[in-house]
Amino acid sequence: MHSIILTAERKDGIALQQRLLNASSSFKEISPYVKEDLLSGEGRFKEVQFVFSTWYMPQLSAEEIKEYLPSLKAVFYAAGTVKYFAKPFLASGVRVFSAAKANGAAVAEFVAAQVLLANKGYFQAQKACKSVLWRLAFQRARRFSEMRKGNYGARIGLIGCGSVGEEVVRLLKPYRLEILVYDPYLPEEKCQALGVTSVGLEYLFENCDVISNHLPDIPSTRGLIDYGLLNRLHDYSTFINTGRGAQVVEADLARLLRKRPSICALLDVSRHEPPFPWSPLLRRRNLFLSPHIAGSLGDESDRLVEFITCAYEDYCAGREPKGEIDLDKLELMA
Repeated sequence: MHSIILTAERKDGIALQQRLLNASSSFKEISPYVKEDLLSGEGRFKEVQFVFSTWYMPQLSAEEIKEYLPSLKAVFYAAGTVKYFAKPFLASGVRVFSAAKANGAAVAEFVAAQVLLANKGYFQAQKACKSVLWRLAFQRARRFSEMRKGNYGARIGLIGCGSVGEEVVRLLKPYRLEILVYDPYLPEEKCQALGVTSVGLEYLFENCDVISNHLPDIPSTRGLIDYGLLNRLHDYSTFINTGRGAQVVEADLARLLRKRPSICALLDVSRHEPPFPWSPLLRRRNLFLSPHIAGSLGDESDRLVEFITCAYEDYCAGREPKGEIDLDKLELMA
């Protein structure tokens, strides 16, 4: 036994096994296990060199890795962030590969779609249309769209321009949009290559029609987007968050949306998921919530498996695999 699937629930492992089999016949002998199997395995996993996993990968301590997986060389994670489990593996000399970049493609598609619809005033307009006062509702809904700039010459602001932000830029390239970016880690030559303009955070909020947050969840970014920034949004602008809920002071966002009803917010993430029933977010008609669906769902998961399969095959062939995460990258991951 040289490779196993390690999963929080065996049914997740079986689903991953089937997707791996569809991607490559080299995985036909692989079997799924949960953490309890590992800890009660009486040494039968000591020859395992490769672990595959996906969402809800079990957490192991460095001591458990050393005792139960002493031959382990690499973890191949067919999902997004590895932040919550990777450090003990990296500290044990185990290489970790993530399909975060492939998952980011799904998030970027979601964001690009929201940007284009937001510039048309779609979200508030479609809600305003639903009324028994049908003529009045129709005219009111039209006004939400007529006050927007549309998708010709609009300014889009990206907070953070890592793998997701870069893909958003690429997807929006065919449209006549100006893209501004706030990212302290993005070098000027990269901005030029992407065709974006690097600006300060306050300038971004003051001058963009749509702003999308892609910051990593690190201590310095938590609570960064507060009322002082949000109140710089101009009328009829839209704020999108598919990053992490912790970056936004939600009470401040709810306050802004109450005071300035022309502004729209699209949140796929929140500080607590789902938001508590007493959250002020749930009482704002100009705030639209989705249940953390921007990442890969359904057959989009095949893209994650294909990415991690390529990483495994490159590793075995002595090529440099894509998606490797080291301790420095781990600190900046979402």
